[in-house]
Amino acid sequence: MNDPDSRSLLEMARGQVRHLLSSLPDIVYILDEQGHFVFLNEAAALLGYEPSALIGKHFSVIIHPEDRPNISRDIVVEKIRQANKFPEIAPKLFDERRSGERMTRELEVRLVHRDGHIIYGLVNAYGERDIDVPLLADLVGNAHTIGVIHDISAMHLYQQSLEESLAAKEQLLREIHHRVKTNLQLVASLAHLKQLDSARRDTSEVLRELEAQVKSIALVHEALYNSEQIDRISAGKFFAQFCHAAEEALESVGSTVHLRFSSTDCSLDPDRLVPLALATLEILGGAYRFAFEKRAETEIRLDYRCLENGEQVLELEGEGMLSAADSMVLHALLRQANARLETEVKEGARQRCRMVLLNHSEKDAAENREQGRAE
Repeated sequence: MNDPDSRSLLEMARGQVRHLLSSLPDIVYILDEQGHFVFLNEAAALLGYEPSALIGKHFSVIIHPEDRPNISRDIVVEKIRQANKFPEIAPKLFDERRSGERMTRELEVRLVHRDGHIIYGLVNAYGERDIDVPLLADLVGNAHTIGVIHDISAMHLYQQSLEESLAAKEQLLREIHHRVKTNLQLVASLAHLKQLDSARRDTSEVLRELEAQVKSIALVHEALYNSEQIDRISAGKFFAQFCHAAEEALESVGSTVHLRFSSTDCSLDPDRLVPLALATLEILGGAYRFAFEKRAETEIRLDYRCLENGEQVLELEGEGMLSAADSMVLHALLRQANARLETEVKEGARQRCRMVLLNHSEKDAAENREQGRAE
């Protein structure tokens, strides 16, 4: 290596090797015999460290405490000695000394970022005793570990989200019997109440409204199935579909009612959404009957929003809606949804209905008031 040309080639090769290592997106590390870092490339920044900050430190400083006993050579070897039995599956080690087919491959490990959050890494490591010191200067010791860490945090989080989604779907399947049974009982109750009302109204009209109510229940189940959360449904997305379905189901010959919907980003318990949707249909039914009698074209605006106090409000504004305000069906549904009804007559024939979903404290207060009146 005393030849100037040889030294020049060596310096060039050394520069190329270091440039290659520094440009790799994966963490490349080398450990000495005691498990201390003697080399790290610039990808150590993934952990929030400069390479120089970890040189000389034991590798355990970046390993999650719960993972250390399972991937540290000294601890694993001692466990094997105490058990006096070699495991059927060879252990995977961060400070691997084996090479060839026995090297550590695809060891999943939790790494601790400098700020404390967890990064998931996939480690491949092998033992190397004959490192070319001239190419990687400053490396000393007779035994070394060379390893590469690939960041799999995104993949791990995606897999975790899939598992959570699968668990939610499995829970949905377990609960579907209960939900269907409950909603069938609700349909039966609605049919009974409609039967009491059918003496004053055309039977086909009653059946059409009942059909719309059944379809609205089906919409809730469809939204629930497509939702990532089994206990919450986007109210905005649901009522956008609901308005389209209601227009089709309640449309009568000689009347045209246009539904216009707007909302803020709110989510709602599906057990409350079913009776709320049915109550909305009951109010809309009154508006459609009004439009049919007048042979008029009208518009109803629906607005669903979350208030600063945590309440959620569904507001309807249009003509003819208050004809259903005293309906037994409507008030039964509002009780099931834990909602109160507020009505207002505006200028001309315009009317406004607000269904305010009560939180638990408001519900308890309302029940106490009802008990007080009864006494």
